[in-house]
Amino acid sequence: MAARINTVVADLRNGLGAIKLRPDIKKVTLMFSRRSDNAGARYFLRENMPRIQYNNPLIQFEVQKVQQPGVSPELTIEFANNDIKKISCSRIQSSEICKQFLSATTEGSAPSSA
Repeated sequence: MAARINTVVADLRNGLGAIKLRPDIKKVTLMFSRRSDNAGARYFLRENMPRIQYNNPLIQFEVQKVQQPGVSPELTIEFANNDIKKISCSRIQSSEICKQFLSATTEGSAPSSA
């Protein structure tokens, strides 16, 4: 049992998304549906978001699973100055979603723009 816990914690501390984000990030929202072009967003939720959440416990994370057809998957980042950055997640892999997210949210990234 302890070995399993150590494995889970090690996975949360390492890998794509295991990084501290800029301190001015207030909220991250992932919106997607069950359609096939939303697969990257679903994998991002399962593979990358837990690492991001673990390493950034003060940031609010929200997941919206939408039932309506025609909704494009999207990752929305809200900053403390009320700027919003949106990343389209349609038809791209979870690793690319994570790289775009980290590019917009880590130290040294350019200030956000609406």
